[in-house]
Amino acid sequence: MSNASPNLSRRQFLRGAASAGACAAAAGLVGCGPSGASRSGGDDGTIELTYWYCWTDKIKENNEERVKEFNDTVGAEKGIHVTAESQGSYDDLNSKLRTAFTANEEPDVCVMVINGTRAFAEGGMIQPLADLVAEEDLDDFWDGLMENCYSDNELYGVPYLRSTPVLYYNKTLFDKAGVASGKAPETWGDMVEASDALAKVGVGGYGFYSYIWAFTAFAYCNGGALFGDDLSAKEATFNEQPALDMVRWFKDGVDNHNFSFCAGSNGSDTLNTYVANQQVGMWVTSTADLTNHLSLAEQGGYEINVGFIPRNTQNKVPTGGCNLVMTSRVSDARREAVGEFINFMTSKDSAIKNHLKTGYLLTRQSAADDSRISEAYAETPQYQVAFDQLEYAVGDYMNAGYTQASKVYTDAIDQIMGGSPDDIKPRLDDAKQQADPILSE
Repeated sequence: MSNASPNLSRRQFLRGAASAGACAAAAGLVGCGPSGASRSGGDDGTIELTYWYCWTDKIKENNEERVKEFNDTVGAEKGIHVTAESQGSYDDLNSKLRTAFTANEEPDVCVMVINGTRAFAEGGMIQPLADLVAEEDLDDFWDGLMENCYSDNELYGVPYLRSTPVLYYNKTLFDKAGVASGKAPETWGDMVEASDALAKVGVGGYGFYSYIWAFTAFAYCNGGALFGDDLSAKEATFNEQPALDMVRWFKDGVDNHNFSFCAGSNGSDTLNTYVANQQVGMWVTSTADLTNHLSLAEQGGYEINVGFIPRNTQNKVPTGGCNLVMTSRVSDARREAVGEFINFMTSKDSAIKNHLKTGYLLTRQSAADDSRISEAYAETPQYQVAFDQLEYAVGDYMNAGYTQASKVYTDAIDQIMGGSPDDIKPRLDDAKQQADPILSE
């Protein structure tokens, strides 16, 4: 699903981590009494593990299928059984994990939204994994997917269901409007031209809302950044020239080129309604939404396609989604068992199945040559776009205050899109003054 991160600032996070008990030392939290990560095995000696995951629909199905496959193969052979438990959204899981840790009821292994890796590592709730994952396996993941797997040069996560934003467009509407033979816009100029053409057939051009991940991508594609080039996100840079000009371009699109801005806290729901009712011709969301959008298009009798995030000066996109992590109190034989599970869930074979089932990225470079991939791409070429865009992918911000600072920015965008072009720079300057103290905590 779409990118997310912990809701608390780092200071709040670490305060919550400390409340897990006086013996909850950041080095490992071992020796604090019974915990979910130290439950005994079954009567037959089977090691019982608990796995937490997020989201529903195809993603839920995929998690359950992979866990069953593990239990029936590697687990059966090595005496390991995994029970999968759904925890809602990424934010839901992060919150529940903190609470469960305090009660000594945390899972053994879980998905973790990539932005949360550093905060949970610094909070002592997850542990390093380098000794459990082969170097050749780590080298097989795309470089842009690995940046959010480390904290202080230690490996804490392994890429699992990972994503990038992509441009979706209604090809049926493009054909009706005579837009460049129905091809995806490659540049910002192409987007404006397509949006103007769609106005002539009575629909909105580019539909959007205050979606931080999409604005991050467009800022990158203009040679700028919202929170600097360092993933630590130490300060806001969204009021500096490249990112500022990006917002001015969006505002001009709304005022003069048929862009459709969906304001307010329900902006994403409004946009989804516009998309399903063919009221907009272009939008940006995660590659993980591909299977759902293809299904909606089939039901609605229209065709959609995808393209790279259009560039102004360069192609560059952030990654998102989740890694697999191990909680910090898992030890000894149970730790080896979790390692077996993580390696299975992120293997080349699983990466192929995860990708084709959900639309999340093909995380393994070596999987590109697999016949299942070539056959799927030939049948559904939309899958390949996100794969090809990985060449331009980078990690996402990992500051524990990032979500709160992002909210300051998206609130400013809501105000800007409904206001005067003269307000853009002052509002972004004010937002920076609010965001910087959050990021520096």
